[in-house]
Amino acid sequence: MGTQDRRRQLLVWIVCAFVATASLVTVLVRERWSTTARHVLYLVGDPQRGQALFFGKKQCSICHAIDGHGGRIAPDLSATRPEAPAMGWLATVLWNHAPGMFRRIRRSGPYPELSSQEMADILAFLYQAGTADRPGDAGEGKKVFEEKGCVGCHSVRASGGKSAPDLSETAASGASEWMSAMWNHSQSMVQPIQNALGRWPQFEGAEMNNLVAYVRGTASAQSTGETAGKAEMGWQVFQARCIRCHATRGQGGNLGPQLGPEHALPLSTAQFAGVLWNHAPTMLRLSHENGVPQPTLQKSEMADLVAFLASLRYFEPIGSPYVGERIFRVRGCAKCHGPTAEGTPLGPRILNVGEAFTAVSFTTALWKHGPRMVDRTEALGIPWPKLEANDIGDLVSFLNGLKHK
Repeated sequence: MGTQDRRRQLLVWIVCAFVATASLVTVLVRERWSTTARHVLYLVGDPQRGQALFFGKKQCSICHAIDGHGGRIAPDLSATRPEAPAMGWLATVLWNHAPGMFRRIRRSGPYPELSSQEMADILAFLYQAGTADRPGDAGEGKKVFEEKGCVGCHSVRASGGKSAPDLSETAASGASEWMSAMWNHSQSMVQPIQNALGRWPQFEGAEMNNLVAYVRGTASAQSTGETAGKAEMGWQVFQARCIRCHATRGQGGNLGPQLGPEHALPLSTAQFAGVLWNHAPTMLRLSHENGVPQPTLQKSEMADLVAFLASLRYFEPIGSPYVGERIFRVRGCAKCHGPTAEGTPLGPRILNVGEAFTAVSFTTALWKHGPRMVDRTEALGIPWPKLEANDIGDLVSFLNGLKHK
């Protein structure tokens, strides 16, 4: 083969390689664009802003209360623990109660408008409110204090043992102070308690909450001056103090169990304190055997850490577009909006070019158009459809899939 032929062949190979590379890049870019378009991150709400909206500008508290603070016309929204998936559960609760809620709002005054960001903030606040500690029973807590053997060393308001601090002082600032003190001193308590009792006492159910209520002399585990932790700060605490042993969403060590949405950890501070206490001997033993020093946590760090771990269960629900298509039909959505959400004489087109559906945008659309939807279904004699928490992820996946067909 001549030199010219070899050069021509080399040039052909270079062109082919360039075309193949360009094609691969194009496919990857398109795939990345498609994935991004279908799975745009949901609006992350701010609970503090949501609280201000709930009790202020949007006047939700005229009807609803949070932990007893607010109206009595409608249910206290902190009374029920958010189920999984949390965002889907909140959206579903709002949807299922829409007819009665909208009628009552119309009778009570002007209908408040909510933007997507405001809805995200209010939903985040409601989730956080649902994870707050429930009032404990001080009488039951006194029994716990005695039955678990705490009384042998500790006193409460000068009643009990004297070899360890009076616990009423420790719990005066609320559950976060109690939890951090318990964790920070656990290393020095394990051996003496096991020697004295022959076991490490375990807390179950509401026992820790009841104990805190007795120690504090009040039903609430939270101090009136105690502020809720911040999830973003808790992520920093987790990376600095916990990630060497624990992983979340695949990031971190494997010395201890993964901490994330796949593990049903308690959502409240007092209940999480019970988990830490129950596993303290095992955690301390593994830390010692692997040369990992026990981290010390301040009160604010503990509050932030609990908020972060609770936030891992508050995420955009995932689903199947194929299941979503069936739900869209079975729940009756297709009857008014068409099988592909294209719209019919009974209902408008749902799809909007350039917008990705999320649990937040789904809930915002319900709030904005819900009153007219309720009126329309009643006029047509169509029962208001009931949704399950998992339906939201499937419906969102189905609708987002339609936008890119």
